[in-house]
Amino acid sequence: MEKPYTLWQRLCSATPKFFRQVQVFALALAALGGTLATIHGIPATLTTSLISAGTAVAAIAQFAVKQFEPDNTPTNEIK
Repeated sequence: MEKPYTLWQRLCSATPKFFRQVQVFALALAALGGTLATIHGIPATLTTSLISAGTAVAAIAQFAVKQFEPDNTPTNEIK
């Protein structure tokens, strides 16, 4: 069994492609909320919710760690 990752190792390790796409979507959602916050007809609860959800999902997606498959290729060992 592998040793669990520390917080710093999770932040610095490779992120799977799906979670990178989730990060981009979440940051776009937060940016949309920030943009809508400048319009005077939009309720503040809606914009706050968009910004909060976007940043939370982007931060959580950063903690996903790409799992590497072990190399099980046969070697030419002499027995």
